[in-house]
Amino acid sequence: MKIEKLKFIKSIWIALGFFTVLVTDSCNKAQNVTAATTQSGLSNILILGNSITQASANPSIGWNNNWGMAATVADSDYVHRLTVQFDKKNSKCKVTAFNIASFETDFANYDFDANLKAYRDSKPDLLIIRIGENVQDGFNATLFETRYAALIAYFKSVNPTMQVYAFGSFWPGKDVVDDIMKKYSPFLSLSYLGNDRSDYSFGLWADNGIQSHPSNKGMRLISEAIWQQVGILKKP
Repeated sequence: MKIEKLKFIKSIWIALGFFTVLVTDSCNKAQNVTAATTQSGLSNILILGNSITQASANPSIGWNNNWGMAATVADSDYVHRLTVQFDKKNSKCKVTAFNIASFETDFANYDFDANLKAYRDSKPDLLIIRIGENVQDGFNATLFETRYAALIAYFKSVNPTMQVYAFGSFWPGKDVVDDIMKKYSPFLSLSYLGNDRSDYSFGLWADNGIQSHPSNKGMRLISEAIWQQVGILKKP
């Protein structure tokens, strides 16, 4: 059984690919919301992730969508599911998701201003970071930690009260990355989800890379895990 599990885990180490694109989802407007809810609910949420968070269309691999890979419809990816939950707390909230896979793969040279200045200057009151899969084995952990800390400091430089929550790799085996991320904010590993084949999209897509992404079920479980941590937060 241990050998079979190792073969299974090895089969999913397929790079997520670079899909750097912005998606901004304005929360649906609830017809009735009390003044207390509006005042206490978070109003500007930024989610930084990789293709699990946002993947632009790539017809060459059979991905013709513009949301978190590999949800079959937009409403099933974890960002859209979280947006629904945030909207219930504050109908005027804004949830923005941005792909920073290039930070994972080239953190030493990632240009914060070129990629993130507009999002920083919008002064989000909650920053959710959900990365890890694309950080390659054998990476320079010391440098990654320096750059990861700098990423958070970059946003806090204009909004020191911004709340940060981080969530680790969906794929198992990224413990070193997780250990670094947990030093700088509240953190939850998501690797336990990657031990269940039904949380992947195996058999649903022709491309192996897409198949290694979360299924609709996996996306739902990711959103539920994140919401359990951040759903009780209020605006600072």
